[in-house]
Amino acid sequence: MTAFDMFISSLAGIPTLPGARCRGKHHLFDAAAPGEDAATISALHNQALALCSRCRAKSRCEEWFSSLPPKDRPSGVVAGKIRTSPVGRPRKSTTTEKELTQ
Repeated sequence: MTAFDMFISSLAGIPTLPGARCRGKHHLFDAAAPGEDAATISALHNQALALCSRCRAKSRCEEWFSSLPPKDRPSGVVAGKIRTSPVGRPRKSTTTEKELTQ
């Protein structure tokens, strides 16, 4: 399978969420890339969390996220929570989802 085939295959699993407030704003929701400034990522994620808090598609987003095998779950902001990467994939922040919801 080519890299392009893998990319197309991964897109097939992305749900259509009518009314989702994240549409066109993926840069706010993405996980930190290596070398990105932690304060910048925090500011972007706070904007994403604010959008999620008012999103009518949030429950469908959470259902989609929960339906994925843990290894396939995206990191970053999803369904109003900051999600960490699966074990074995590097991440700039070590804050866990549990710590953020307490």
